Amino acid sequence: MKSSIKLLTTIFALALVLVSCKDENSIQTYFVDHQELPEFLSLDVAANVIDFSNANLSKEEQEAYQSVRKLDVLAYKLSESNKGTYQQELDKAKAVFANNKYEELMEFKDKELNVKINAVGTGDTVDEFIILASSNDIGFTIVRVLGDDMRLEELLKLTDKMQNADVDKGQLKNLMEMFK
Repeated sequence: MKSSIKLLTTIFALALVLVSCKDENSIQTYFVDHQELPEFLSLDVAANVIDFSNANLSKEEQEAYQSVRKLDVLAYKLSESNKGTYQQELDKAKAVFANNKYEELMEFKDKELNVKINAVGTGDTVDEFIILASSNDIGFTIVRVLGDDMRLEELLKLTDKMQNADVDKGQLKNLMEMFK
């Protein structure tokens, strides 16, 4: 009898610890909680969605490209039927970005598009970037870039090479159609 009470007490304590350790404002929790909801589109995109073989990358640019493993995308398209919940969902997403776990790297506005980029990492290298792009006209998208020892400044240099790269539009088809 005493051993079963000890076992139940131990299990209860372990469950309590596991539940209390859940970070409600983590990007992972946000993705899991929202990816199956009908108003959201969720995509896992392999890093090789962009083929830079025709872009003549330098060694540093090639290393930057290879440091990215995958992208997780979660998009919410604004429509007449969900205008009431749009701001609530955007506020939840912004709360994740306000988590102290994520270091804010930059925030800017381009016309009607607001963009915020945060990161998880140490020093000059980062293992995760999270990007929130929102517009009160079309909705918002969160992109989670996962990799190993990524360097933002090197990844930004790759954007110039995008014009010479081939993009596998098949993997991004649903996202492009959603925001037409």
